Amino acid sequence: MSFTRREILWGLSAAFTTSAAQGIHFSDYDPGFRTEVQQEGPRVKSFDLRKLTTWETPAEEFFTFHQTKSVIGIDLAAWRLRIEGCVARPRSFRYSDLASLPAKQVPATIECAGNTGHPRIMNGLVSNGVWTGPALGPLLRECGILSEAREVVFFGADLERERKWPAGDREFAAPHGRSMFIQDALADGPLLALQLNGKPLPPDHGYPVRLIVPGWYGMAQVKWLNRILVLDRRYEGRHMARNYHSVQRESGDLVLETSISRNRLKSVTARVEANGRLFGVAWGGSRPIERVEVRIDNGPWRAAVFVRKSEPEAWSLWSYDWPDPTPGVHTVVSRAVDSRGDVQPERPQFVSSREDNSQWVRKVTVPAGFYARE
Repeated sequence: MSFTRREILWGLSAAFTTSAAQGIHFSDYDPGFRTEVQQEGPRVKSFDLRKLTTWETPAEEFFTFHQTKSVIGIDLAAWRLRIEGCVARPRSFRYSDLASLPAKQVPATIECAGNTGHPRIMNGLVSNGVWTGPALGPLLRECGILSEAREVVFFGADLERERKWPAGDREFAAPHGRSMFIQDALADGPLLALQLNGKPLPPDHGYPVRLIVPGWYGMAQVKWLNRILVLDRRYEGRHMARNYHSVQRESGDLVLETSISRNRLKSVTARVEANGRLFGVAWGGSRPIERVEVRIDNGPWRAAVFVRKSEPEAWSLWSYDWPDPTPGVHTVVSRAVDSRGDVQPERPQFVSSREDNSQWVRKVTVPAGFYARE
């Protein structure tokens, strides 16, 4: 993958910047912040945005979120991916079958629906990568989708303990699953990813096969994929019917619950250099991102510069040169604006903590005696 001169300078600027202790630095990180947020129930690992120096997030730094206590170990010789349900020709695929199919590369940003600026997370449940594998739509069409098909459900090998009324008080193991409308599954974007950034999927990210639905929140990107079920009705599993919902207050006293699907328009200020240059990323929304703007304290909104304006489903890199920073603590915030003029909101739009795409106000300290760069 080739890089522009501006992208190369982005990386070099991070490598050669002065120590933050000698210049401008973020002062809003909790001293206890760790990328390893928690080991299980669920497993949560953040990407430290201060390390954002490349467009591709390295696999070892990619954020991680899954419900299992440990990574699922797959016996590749025994593993199969089944496509069944409302199809005329059910099929079972080995890994070698999928690897032999025509593959496509899809750059896509994956964000957890619970990503937030909370001090434990610091908006780090987001990463960007290039995913490679066969397209989903052709495989479904080859199986012969029946006319009564309404949804497609994707199941992973990870199991969760459940209690439901048919089982009384007994627990049973239910596979993690998410569904989407048949038209979404047949669209051009979704693929069965075998690789991340040109290498086989790491176990933490769904080896051997992970569903990738570009532009959707992370709960749709089912890991350790082993079954695709085409249904003539709605799927009501735990993560469809009782989790991963947004709750929004509408007019009057109506509280509306909706299933989470596509990423919302968002930008974050990720990194600050000792000399005051700001760097960040922007992604999401149903229309192309037109611009990113930055505001210092209560000053005017000013345009940032795109370092790399990316494909629709992958994040764009931007930078902003802070003119004449003065000593003290300042607030810095960015906002993305799409091609229709819609602006990233100031506050969370939902009562629930899901899909928080609100502007993230950062605190930045300029030390006493700081001299602005020439």
